[in-house]
Amino acid sequence: TEQASTSGTSITFTDIPAGTKMIVIMLEAVSTNGTSNLLIQLGPAGGIENTGYISSTSTLVPTVTTATSTAGFIMPFASAAWNMHGPYVLILKDSTNFTWVGKGNWIEDGSADGMVSAGSKSLAAELTQVRITSVTPDTFDAGSINISYIS
Repeated sequence: TEQASTSGTSITFTDIPAGTKMIVIMLEAVSTNGTSNLLIQLGPAGGIENTGYISSTSTLVPTVTTATSTAGFIMPFASAAWNMHGPYVLILKDSTNFTWVGKGNWIEDGSADGMVSAGSKSLAAELTQVRITSVTPDTFDAGSINISYIS
């Protein structure tokens, strides 16, 4: 079910069914009250995992900027005025080690700013939840987020 990203510092989607092989996280006009980069974090039934990610992101225009994270799949977010649109796709690479790889592309509403991100993460057990938050918890203040998954 789509969730409004208009309050709180994180949005969590739970009850992802066993056997899920791909998840698409869709952002529409998502904004926060700050400038902290967004993070997508994964978790098994035991809880969200916030370490062990290999993730990098780049903003392509007007100038190239980069960031990395071990706390989640990182997505650039440089202005409280930004409204982000685009998908992040997660694919189960290795079901024995619960390893997920991901990539995303976004645009900033009304500008030529484009962003890309990619990474990987091995979980302690099978994935059951996905959380969207930020590096320094900013508060969501606009837009909506939804997920779709394939088993």
